[in-house]
Amino acid sequence: MGIQIRTEEHSLNIAPQEGETLLELLRRAGIPFAAPCGGAGTCGRCRVHLADGTGEREVLACQTPAPRSGVLTVPQHRGGAILGESGAKPSITPGRQGLGAAVDLGTTTVVLELLDLSNGHSLGIASAWNALAPYGADVISRCQYGMEHPDGLAELQTRLLRQLQDMLKELGVRAEDLRETVIAGNTVMQHLHAGLSPAGIAVAPFRPTTLFTEKSPEEGLFYAPCVAGYVGGDITAGLLASGLPEREERSLFLDIGTNGEMALGGKEGFLCCAVASGPAFEGVGIRCGMAGTTGAVSHVRWTDSGPELTVIGGGEPIGICGSGLIDLLALLCEKRVISASGLLLGPEEAPEGFEAWLGEDDNGNGVFYLTEDQRLFLTAKDVRQLQLAKAAVAAGIRVLMKEAGMRLEDVEHLYLAGGFGTYMDVQSAAAIGMLPQALVEKTVLLQNSSLAGARMALLNTECRAKLHEIRQACRYLELSGNAEFNREYPEQMYFYEEDEDEWN
Repeated sequence: MGIQIRTEEHSLNIAPQEGETLLELLRRAGIPFAAPCGGAGTCGRCRVHLADGTGEREVLACQTPAPRSGVLTVPQHRGGAILGESGAKPSITPGRQGLGAAVDLGTTTVVLELLDLSNGHSLGIASAWNALAPYGADVISRCQYGMEHPDGLAELQTRLLRQLQDMLKELGVRAEDLRETVIAGNTVMQHLHAGLSPAGIAVAPFRPTTLFTEKSPEEGLFYAPCVAGYVGGDITAGLLASGLPEREERSLFLDIGTNGEMALGGKEGFLCCAVASGPAFEGVGIRCGMAGTTGAVSHVRWTDSGPELTVIGGGEPIGICGSGLIDLLALLCEKRVISASGLLLGPEEAPEGFEAWLGEDDNGNGVFYLTEDQRLFLTAKDVRQLQLAKAAVAAGIRVLMKEAGMRLEDVEHLYLAGGFGTYMDVQSAAAIGMLPQALVEKTVLLQNSSLAGARMALLNTECRAKLHEIRQACRYLELSGNAEFNREYPEQMYFYEEDEDEWN
């Protein structure tokens, strides 16, 4: 007796344990399967096809007890490109030999680059969706799993270590072949990789076990130092790669993901903060949302015949990713299909030309359709989730600016890091009030700055000292309970102002 699990890559049989859900079974089997809400039953994304003694049906894996026998078919694993590009090659410390790995340990994705320490040559890049996806899309869900299960922390660490081993194997080497490894990730992900409890980060006052300022007990392993619980080694590595710590200019560094992490400053130091923008920009919590992978709508434009969609990989669209959602919001705001306060209009109130693309749900709330067959749509609830996320980013920027005593004209550049920042239309982000319009022309795309910083620290030992100097030069501003942020946040909920630029 047992369950046959079928994926696009392989088939295996596994015996279910007493009281186990299908999601827990998939976790135990090591299947790379996304469960954004961590098994709470709220996101509806862990749908699988189950055939057992009672018939065949689509079920939520996290809410369905595993039968004693049957066939479980897992949907096609998400494809698509993961951002590995990370800028020019750095200088190297002479006289070293052997292989090294630079790792960008992201919440959503993991990228590993294998390098020759003697000459800095890249020997290959492997990338994958984070193996902890079955435990939730955000770090808090993963923290909770580690806290609530007796062996939860060890399980999460094992999954991460095994994933990196598999990525090395993909590049033709073993972990023991490496002389050195440098890891840059957010504070929680670095804790989980190191097997340290992140419990203190999940609750106020958000104190991590370590900021990785001490030498790693494991020989040849270096973690990028962190600034705070929610400004991690990916940010210090990104700042290193940006070159900002060496420049007289004062600029804004922004990495928007599950959390919006930002740093304002330059050679004289940085003021940092993090906002809980949530995973909405990664498609989580959005009815037709998805990650920026094959089949996702990445950009939206309006034509005389309706929405014009750009789909990753071509073909028929199956969902909307973050860059597409921001384009869509900007379009609907421009055409006044969404009010300044975030109301998605119904067909009777719609501007001319939009009537055919609008409908209402059972509660009378507006729905905007992106396709003629109405398979792909944006709901009023979706707009609200994105509104909350964009307001958090906008409010965070404003509070940093005020705390630093700066105006927009004082900002030399806006550096956008990470995959989302690379593919996002900056003008669309400004149109919905997420980014300052005055900084659009000053924007510099950094690509994968976390990997670039990890690579620099791997190949040049002086860069490791620079990472610690950067951390020491960062002053962290906690926004939880911050009166100025609490005042700004509701004000930034508005998508646009009719007659004035609220950023100046």
